[in-house]
Amino acid sequence: MIILRLANESDLPLMLAWRNHELVRQGMYTQGFSNPHLITWQEHLSWWKSRNKDWRTFIIELKEDDILRPVGVVTIGQLDNWNPETGIYLEVSSWGKGYGKQALSLALKFLYQEQYKYTRTTILDNNTRSIKLYQSLGFNRIGPAREGESFYTKELVENGEK
Repeated sequence: MIILRLANESDLPLMLAWRNHELVRQGMYTQGFSNPHLITWQEHLSWWKSRNKDWRTFIIELKEDDILRPVGVVTIGQLDNWNPETGIYLEVSSWGKGYGKQALSLALKFLYQEQYKYTRTTILDNNTRSIKLYQSLGFNRIGPAREGESFYTKELVENGEK
């Protein structure tokens, strides 16, 4: 079973390790496309401190036999906007097991319960794993974003699917 919990500063080292994995970096615009580099601790800490009340960062935890194991991160940003943005990354060993879909489904339910009608994301055009994940949850490509990246959007409904 997958659960989401709000991230805290003690999660930062693990989040940084996940973000800096080569395969995860390849899926991130500022790390793998426009400026491929390892994120430094200071950059990561600055990113964390820049988050305000309009952002939620959740740790994705796998619950097995009353043991919780962190496996990734879901971010929900721009909650001050009518159309907040979602993002996700998982530790590589957790890929392909359905955890991302379960976690994003929980994030969509959170947004629906907070009375948002739509959500969006941007995905690198060569990130076929993320495209497949988001499309499996009802996101539709609406057009290009930055170079090599596209916008996707989804109308939120009660059960998370439409």
